[in-house]
Amino acid sequence: MARSTGFLPRICLGRVVSSGQRAQPASGNVIMVLAPFGAVLLLASGPAPSILDSADATTTARAAPPAAPVGLAEAARAEKDQVRRTQIEWRNGSPVLVSPDGGTTFRLLGQAIVDTTGTSGARVASRNTRNTDFRTAHLGFAGTVANRFFYQLETEFVGGRADILWAYAGVRGKLGAGVTGDVIAGNLQNDRGIEGSSGGEALPFVEANFVASAIAPDRGGFALGAQARLTGARWHASFAVTGNDIDVRQAQSGNRTLLARAHWNPIKGPAATLHLGAWMFDESFRGGTRTLGLGGNVAHGLNARTVLPMPVLTGVTGDRGVGVEAGGVFGRFWVMGEAGRRSVDLPRGEARSDAKSLSAGWFVNAGAFPYAAATGGIGRPVVKRSVFQGGAGPVELTARYQELIVRTPGARGVGTTLTGGVNWYLSSMMRVMANVSAWRLNPANTPGSIGPRTDRGTTWVLRAQFVF
Repeated sequence: MARSTGFLPRICLGRVVSSGQRAQPASGNVIMVLAPFGAVLLLASGPAPSILDSADATTTARAAPPAAPVGLAEAARAEKDQVRRTQIEWRNGSPVLVSPDGGTTFRLLGQAIVDTTGTSGARVASRNTRNTDFRTAHLGFAGTVANRFFYQLETEFVGGRADILWAYAGVRGKLGAGVTGDVIAGNLQNDRGIEGSSGGEALPFVEANFVASAIAPDRGGFALGAQARLTGARWHASFAVTGNDIDVRQAQSGNRTLLARAHWNPIKGPAATLHLGAWMFDESFRGGTRTLGLGGNVAHGLNARTVLPMPVLTGVTGDRGVGVEAGGVFGRFWVMGEAGRRSVDLPRGEARSDAKSLSAGWFVNAGAFPYAAATGGIGRPVVKRSVFQGGAGPVELTARYQELIVRTPGARGVGTTLTGGVNWYLSSMMRVMANVSAWRLNPANTPGSIGPRTDRGTTWVLRAQFVF
């Protein structure tokens, strides 16, 4: 999961989020305008706390009608008591404003991620590059009202523009027998696989796996729509109907995408937790056909030259995807596997992408994999004693193998990546990451052929991130 906003997990967050093409960037001022409303919502569960001092309260009482001076005095005392009992709690390393009854919360959200990366050993010289850049920066807010309503607005700043990611409101209720139900409307992240449903700041690698990045709707990882979700003690299921991303200019009729996902924990406990899941999506292009590509990046997002070269597809009318997921957490060790297939409808025949990923990790000195059992996603570890408090900080070793196979009429391409990494959690909000990947690109037309276009190389990445 990603970050928790009160009781609502941020699923997000995959990967360092990529979304569909956006031609009208959203202004970052949206947050500055709407943030004060969070403070108003915080007070919805009880009498509104006053920010007046005693002199202001006295002035207010004097200006009131003389018929009820006692009632005004009691109201002023109640307001002061409300302010006094409002709490600031630390959740997952960041402050949360909490009402006296605990049902209403408000918190600011933000993150900054900086990557330094280099590639060497490639036959194609243009792929051997070095880059340092802000991978992403986020700012937003989230909260709950009366333990039933929740909301989130978060904007991404990258590449000189601002894009709205999460912008939704929802309601939650108990349905009996330990089952809760959510209904959410707004700009939502896909509930699609373990990594595809998680925030990029929470993933154990600097890049999301091929299943999350390549087996996805063409409209991207976010879209405007509605989602219903049921959550039990060991399972969850969701169904969503969405259109395009909120930032996309509507040159044609909006797409229609159906998504569904479910996961189950046959074993769930402090010593071991098992995860099984499956998902699907169906995307229909309305108002005309689309042109798209199926190649995926086998190295790092800052190097556009390491994308698997494949022919551009024209006349596409829609696409579908399915995926399965399985894994487990056993103390400090974890393992996760995912596989998926995307089929693209063409005027004659279809194109297909198949992806699979197997990853594992081990926390060397402390901590455990932050698996979110309520959503089947990944969160951020809570560091009990940070390096700033004299602790060592949890250190995690990771490894992953993944493969992407793309088949189009007359062409077949294969990309593989083997990655090793180390993550150092300085605190609940700060992490340093290092990944080294050996990758191979084979865009040949025949299976297994080795030709002049086949290439391989090594890519290293250093990342520093701050998240609250």
